[in-house]
Amino acid sequence: MKTRRLILAMFLVLMTGFAACHRGARSIQEAETLFQQGVEQRANKQSEAAAGSFSRALLAIERCDMDKPEVQRLKAQVEDQLGAMYWKHGLAEEALTLHVDAVAVSRKLDEPKLLMTALRNCGRVTASLQRIDEARAYYEESKQIAEKQNDRSFCNELLMETSHDLYLENGDYTQAIENASRALAGGAEQGFCNLVIGLSYYYLDENDTALVFLHEASQSEKPSVRMSAYQALYLIYQNAGDYQQALQCHELFNENMSQADRQFRSEEVQRIKGEYDLQMQKNTLQAEQKLKSLYLYLVLIVLLVVLAGTLLLLRQRTLSSKLKSEEMKNQLEVALKKNKVYVTALALTEQITASTLDFDLSESEWDDFVTLIDKVYGNFTQRLMAQYPTLNKSDLQICCLTRQGFSNQVISILMNIQTSSYARRKSRIKQEKMNGLNDERSFEEIINSL
Repeated sequence: MKTRRLILAMFLVLMTGFAACHRGARSIQEAETLFQQGVEQRANKQSEAAAGSFSRALLAIERCDMDKPEVQRLKAQVEDQLGAMYWKHGLAEEALTLHVDAVAVSRKLDEPKLLMTALRNCGRVTASLQRIDEARAYYEESKQIAEKQNDRSFCNELLMETSHDLYLENGDYTQAIENASRALAGGAEQGFCNLVIGLSYYYLDENDTALVFLHEASQSEKPSVRMSAYQALYLIYQNAGDYQQALQCHELFNENMSQADRQFRSEEVQRIKGEYDLQMQKNTLQAEQKLKSLYLYLVLIVLLVVLAGTLLLLRQRTLSSKLKSEEMKNQLEVALKKNKVYVTALALTEQITASTLDFDLSESEWDDFVTLIDKVYGNFTQRLMAQYPTLNKSDLQICCLTRQGFSNQVISILMNIQTSSYARRKSRIKQEKMNGLNDERSFEEIINSL
C-alpha cells in the first residue's frame, strides 16, 4: 500500500511539473507573439495598439520562469519598446523606469545591442526631464558600445539626437551644428538634421544661413519637423519686415501643427498603462491568496467612489474658475480697454495678421499695463517682488501677461522672441529666480497662485 502511494505521489509530482513546464512554454510563446505583433504595429505607427501588445506581452512574461535567460532577454526587449511608447505620449517617469530595468537586464545578460539601445532611450527620456548630466552619461555609454560594435548607423542617430536633446535645447549651438552636420553627412534623417542646424544658426543670428536649412527642413515628411521649421521661418521673415512671407509661414505652421497633433495625441496609452498596473496587482494578490480577491473588488469600488468624488470636485472647481474668469474679464474690460499692450495681445489672440503684427509698444504703455494688472489683482507685482526680489522689469512683464492668461505664442510675439526661446526663458526665470529647484509647480502655477 505504501509503495502504491509513493508511486502515485511521484506520478502526481511529475504531472504537475510537466503541466507547469507546458504552461511556461505556452506563456513564453504568447509573449514572443505579442512582442512581434507590437513591433509591427509600432512600425505602422499604430502606437496605441503597439502599447497594448507590449503590455500584454509583459503580463504573459510574468507567468514564465524568470530565471531563464531567454525570458529575461525578451522582458528587456518588451520593456524597452513599451518605454518608448510611454515616452512618446508624455509618460516620461514611467518610461524611464522601464528603460532602466531593460539596461540592468541587458548588462546582466551581456547583450551589447540591447544595452546600447536601452541606454540611448534612457538618455532620450532623462534629457526630456532636463536631467542633462544623466542624459549625457547615458548617451556617451551608448555611443561607446555602438563604436565597439562598429554600428555607424546607430552612431549617426545618436549624433542626431544629441545635437537636439543635449546641445540645441541647452544653448550650445556650435556643438549642435557640428553633431547634426556629422549625422547628416552619415545619412541620418535629413529633415530633422536640417531643422537643428537651421535653428542653431537662427539663434546665432545668422539668418541667411538659417533660411537655407530651414527651407530644407520644411520639406520633411514629418509634420512636427515642418511645424518647427515654419515657426522659425515666420519669426525670421517677421523680424525682416516681410509680412507676406511671415503670414504664409504662419498658416503653414498652423496646418502642420494640427497634423502633428492628430498624429501623436493619444489618451489610450494612459488607459493601457492603468490596465497593466491593475492586472499586475491583481495577479500578485491572487498568487498570495485567492480569497483576497474580495479585497481587490472593495479597493476598486473605493477607487471608483474616490474618482467620482474627484471628478465632481474638479467640475465644481471648473465652474468656480469660469465664474471667476468671467468676473476678472469684466473688470479688465473696464480697466484695460484703453491700454495698448492689452489691446494688442487681444488682437493677436483672436487672429494673427499683418495688421495685428504691426505694433510698437512704448515703455510708458508697458508701465501702464503693469500698473493696471496690480490694481486688478491686488498689488500682484509687489507681492511677486517681495517673494522673488531678483526679477527684472522684463520678467515682470512676462509674469503679468501670464497672470492675465495669454498664450505662450502671444507672449512670445509681444516680447519679440521665438516661442521655443520663450519656453526656455520661462524655465530660466523659474529655476534661477523663483527657487525652481525646490518647487515642483510649473511657471504658470506659481504665477497663478499669487
